[in-house]
Amino acid sequence: MNRFLKCIINFVGILSVSACVTSAAEEHTYITKTLKFNSTSRGEVKPVIAMIAIPINVAGPLPVIITQHGSSRDGMVFPRGGRTDEYSTRLITEGTKRGFAVVAIDAFYKTSIKPEDKRKFPNAHQYALDLKTLLVSDPRFDGANMFYTGFSYGAGQVNKSVDILTEFNSTPWRAVAAAEPGCNIISEPVRVPFPVLLIKGSESHYYLEPCFYFARLLRAAGVKVTLSVIDGANHFFSTDGQITEGVAVNGCRFNPVIRMKNHTLQFADGSPASRLLIRQKCITSEGGSGKNRFLLDGVIKQVLDFFALHQSKEKVIE
Repeated sequence: MNRFLKCIINFVGILSVSACVTSAAEEHTYITKTLKFNSTSRGEVKPVIAMIAIPINVAGPLPVIITQHGSSRDGMVFPRGGRTDEYSTRLITEGTKRGFAVVAIDAFYKTSIKPEDKRKFPNAHQYALDLKTLLVSDPRFDGANMFYTGFSYGAGQVNKSVDILTEFNSTPWRAVAAAEPGCNIISEPVRVPFPVLLIKGSESHYYLEPCFYFARLLRAAGVKVTLSVIDGANHFFSTDGQITEGVAVNGCRFNPVIRMKNHTLQFADGSPASRLLIRQKCITSEGGSGKNRFLLDGVIKQVLDFFALHQSKEKVIE
């Protein structure tokens, strides 16, 4: 039977939290709560919804994983609207079993954005930062153990965690994991106090080379990074992959674009870049298909093992 918990939380600043709903999950291993708040993307205030999955009968404060869907929301549907992808759905199931609270953001909430609308995708990294600030203030959650992950588009948002222009005056992540980022557009990195895991499929249509380059940039900046390549996996961590027609940001395979500290864009070879050049050179019609996802469970385990390895044993209690 569903249980409903109405709550109103007042928060000073750009965030406003609305009604929350708690219901028992079918697996009976966690309960869920939907959380609505306002955040910013490209200078505009945007409504965002997230679903918090809280494991049952696990003592708190709980470590938290914030997870971001890819361009297709092909997974779980939230109570009160919103949805996520298959990656985050499986992460919720397995993460709560291991004692994590898992929070899935729907970055496309109340929009008409489709997977092919790459240029309309919002800055969901800011959504995650705003959400983290809310969760750190909640005594049910452990502010010393905040993790961030995502798949595809979501993985690209995770990669922004090392952006030299990011405000680092809030509680830092404990660790982050990007599952199948494209790495064609990356950030000039700054040294951060948390480790980074990049997971790629060897047969992905988002090719390996730009992520190898990004990993080298991270190491040069003093960031602890692990790059894991799943042999035989396509972009969807499946074994039935094929190259198909579709919109993808994978044309800068050998010369990725870097967001620089001075707010300019630059190709890896040092030549100047622009939004127009990105559209011309980086966005292609070379997509990928194949979603048997035979290798996805192993990726989920790898991410959870990585977070568990780096979890702080000293819990912060407000």
